[in-house]
Amino acid sequence: MGANQFDVVVVGSGAAGLYACLCLPSHYRVALVTKAELKTGASDWAQGGIAAAIAPTDSPQAHYEDTLAAGAGLCDGEAVDFLVNHAPQAIAELVQFGVSFDRHGQDLALTLEAAHSQPRVLHAADTTGRAIVSTLMEQVQARSNVEIFSQAIALSLNIDPITGHCRGIQVFVNQTIATFHCRAVLLATGGGGQVFAQTTNPKVSTGDGIALAWRSGAQVRDLEFFQFHPTALTKPSVPHFLISEAVRGEGAHLLDRQGKRFAFDYHPRGELAPRDVVSRAIFQHLANTEVDPTQATVFLDLSPIEPERIQRRFPNIIRRCRQWGVDIFQEPIPVAPAAHYWMGGITTDINCQTTIPGLYALGETASTGVHGANRLASNSLLECIVFASQLRNLSLPPFSSSAPPVS
Repeated sequence: MGANQFDVVVVGSGAAGLYACLCLPSHYRVALVTKAELKTGASDWAQGGIAAAIAPTDSPQAHYEDTLAAGAGLCDGEAVDFLVNHAPQAIAELVQFGVSFDRHGQDLALTLEAAHSQPRVLHAADTTGRAIVSTLMEQVQARSNVEIFSQAIALSLNIDPITGHCRGIQVFVNQTIATFHCRAVLLATGGGGQVFAQTTNPKVSTGDGIALAWRSGAQVRDLEFFQFHPTALTKPSVPHFLISEAVRGEGAHLLDRQGKRFAFDYHPRGELAPRDVVSRAIFQHLANTEVDPTQATVFLDLSPIEPERIQRRFPNIIRRCRQWGVDIFQEPIPVAPAAHYWMGGITTDINCQTTIPGLYALGETASTGVHGANRLASNSLLECIVFASQLRNLSLPPFSSSAPPVS
């Protein structure tokens, strides 16, 4: 096999791309392409956790119903059923890989997040995404069949004009444009939150993969469904740092400038209503009570949570808020909604296959149908792991005879 010839090219190095590399059959030669350095994607920023019905009092059926309710009835029921029923096995695989989730004694610790009817969110303090990505990265770097190309930008897909199959990808790497010939391309490039002025996404979240697939003729869907996280730290000249859903799950209250706990005026579950409901409640409340709602905030009050529990569960939030002049033990956090997660993306089936043969998509880049119009909290990392697991069964056709010679 030539220097620029691979079985699979994976674009993106978040949880989706990394886990895909680990799930692809080990006899495949894999190129992992990332446009920055490793650990710069949104997965590494994920605070809340990963959802799975593993408690004796919980069930995949309850997880299924909560997911459909959060998705405003627009989820694909078959995809959701697949997700929730494979969730326990996904957690077992992550534990086997070495992800250190928090525990209560010998049991995995579970917390409640908005729109979940049961505590089913596993976590590693408040940096769950980082814990997962760090573990997966170590595993990928140890794989002899995976070659990593950092600071490389995917430019265009090569579609076979005769068969219509994706047979390669052009990449800007090492100050030159190279063509990687392959039997399959997997796009795991994350979302596109940077199209919004206020976003919790890292700078690399610019929607590249979805645009790449669309330009090549792949079907995309639900692009209008963009989730705003209700509680992003909001101060002048300060990045919009996400304050995890789990903070409200542990008991924090939303207050307005007058100290009123207003969320129950908009939904009977108050702060624990689905994310879209809480985001709209904050926006509407600010529009009703503030002179300039675009510059105003509400406040997240952590005083109902025991200080020791805050120290144990949210060390990263403590540190980041303190960095920007907010002592969460002494004052509430000024927050407002910010663009967070793209439910839409490249249309795929449960095997990650897009409408272009040989082109696959995974994670926030993909539209599997599990999120509907509003993602249920902590289902995103789960989606990456569950659907990537399907790649263990990936069987690829031989290299196309009409493909250009290997460069």
